[in-house]
Amino acid sequence: MNATGSPAPEVAGGGRGNGSHSADPEQGRFEDAYTDFVLLVVDVVSLLGLLGNGAVVWLLGFRVQRTPFSVYILNLACADFLFLLGSFSGGIIRVMARSSEKVGHLVYSVQLSSFLVGLCLLMAVSSERCVSVLCPLWYRCRRPAHLSSLVCGLTWALGAGSLVACLLCWISATFPCDPMFVAWGVTSVLTCLVLCASSLTLLLRVRCGSGRRRPGRLYLTIALSVLAFLLLGLPYGMWVIADGLLKVCSHSPALWLTLYLLQVLNSVANPLIYFFVGRRGQLRGRRPLREVLHRALAGEEEEEGGGGQGGGPRPPEPSWRQS
Repeated sequence: MNATGSPAPEVAGGGRGNGSHSADPEQGRFEDAYTDFVLLVVDVVSLLGLLGNGAVVWLLGFRVQRTPFSVYILNLACADFLFLLGSFSGGIIRVMARSSEKVGHLVYSVQLSSFLVGLCLLMAVSSERCVSVLCPLWYRCRRPAHLSSLVCGLTWALGAGSLVACLLCWISATFPCDPMFVAWGVTSVLTCLVLCASSLTLLLRVRCGSGRRRPGRLYLTIALSVLAFLLLGLPYGMWVIADGLLKVCSHSPALWLTLYLLQVLNSVANPLIYFFVGRRGQLRGRRPLREVLHRALAGEEEEEGGGGQGGGPRPPEPSWRQS
């Protein structure tokens, strides 16, 4: 992925793949049809994901009481929103038939940065939940009050640095692109390893601990989000690293588009996970979306206050409902 061989225009601007078609005309028509189909699905799914992540940003930003974990989820929804905005804007560019290599590079740079931010935030929320389970006394008494905001701020600063480096790579012929992709890849791989380690530790602690308690909604929310990333987002990240260093995208544009679609689905999946977990065990009628989202991010200590599962007394009204 450099200034001449980036796959960004093909996704954001609707290019056809730099002459990578087979000499067989029938296979070329099939590749064109597959590209059009995948890009259409990307556009539709991106629009739905923008609505879902936008709702999460609105509810967590203005309607739901802040918690350490809701701060992470709010910023994760913002990162997913940015990635999907890039995908949807690429569809608008194709419809308007105003394909631009510079615009494609800008969109792709924003998407790479938002992907890295989302990965780091997912690692942060999983790691903090793991610490809260392994060291509950320290977590409740000694945890810095603004740790979540500080971590999110540093993560967005990392994303901004990644964005600037990507833009310089596209613009400047003398900028060292390979070291940038090595740094991006090392950061992504290390973050993914920490994410897997913390998630596995949390899983073993919940399933094999002495209490053997039923997993809370927050645990399910984090576990499903991590699983969605490993299945849908990780292949895209690995392909980005491989293409940045080995320039493999031009040899298999169909595979690239498929992995790109999977990452779009990963960004769309998170709001569905939140609302699915929030409605889990809900027996009595419909609830406001803000209450469903609050339930999805509730820790065990909040769930013990009353019954979300069965005929026990209802928990007291949270402060965000009284205002």
